[in-house]
Amino acid sequence: MGSMLADQRLRPVERHTLAQQVMERLVEFVTEGDLKPGEALPSQHQLAQRLGVSRPVLREAMQGLASIGFLEIRPGSGCYVGRTTAGTDTHTLFEILTHEAALEALEARMVVEVELAGLAAQRATEADHHAIEEALIQLRAAIAEGAETSEITVAVHRLLASAGHNAFLQQMSQLLDQARVVQFTRVATALPDVKAGEYESHLALYEAIRSGDPDRARAAMREHLQVAHGLEERISGNKRQLDVDNRQGPIDNQPAHR
Repeated sequence: MGSMLADQRLRPVERHTLAQQVMERLVEFVTEGDLKPGEALPSQHQLAQRLGVSRPVLREAMQGLASIGFLEIRPGSGCYVGRTTAGTDTHTLFEILTHEAALEALEARMVVEVELAGLAAQRATEADHHAIEEALIQLRAAIAEGAETSEITVAVHRLLASAGHNAFLQQMSQLLDQARVVQFTRVATALPDVKAGEYESHLALYEAIRSGDPDRARAAMREHLQVAHGLEERISGNKRQLDVDNRQGPIDNQPAHR
């Protein structure tokens, strides 16, 4: 019975609505259809047909929900219900997935993480250095294997924050963990070419902290976050173009008037 009700939630999406509306329909499909964590969703081909959207729009929506754990995408296997579906607040869910929210999070990170990097350069212990180096080794291995890296990358930044040894700033940094996961996943899925240099960029950041020079460490973190800002702008520009392409799709398929 629950499955039949869930299927009704996969009604076609109007052409002027795109990824966010698809996310809303998928959330309804899972929550109102009472699907459990680990249950498989229909194939992308089936979902795209039922929702009346293109595969790129569907993938963008699924990747957005996967970035916060609502869905789990298993390469070569399919898409499954994630672990964070219970009590989902859809308003909050979509707020943290927007371009504007990503920029605000980067502003907050610029305030907190730049200063923590300077403190880490002054205060990091050998235990801190060892923990960061271990996380970087894990990051390099994950990239080599083509595995998901967002959680490891967040762990690297969490360890860098801890190395600053300021409890209040560290707590502020922890508040940004979910925003980091969302942003790192957005970049990994929307700009896969960037992933290849992820290890090197974080290694350079760590080396600046390892140098013991607080000014160099702050400058490195500032540059690191400015690069992230630029990547977010690229993602937003690509999505705007995708919106235009999908809205113009029916027109593009018509023969040109001569």
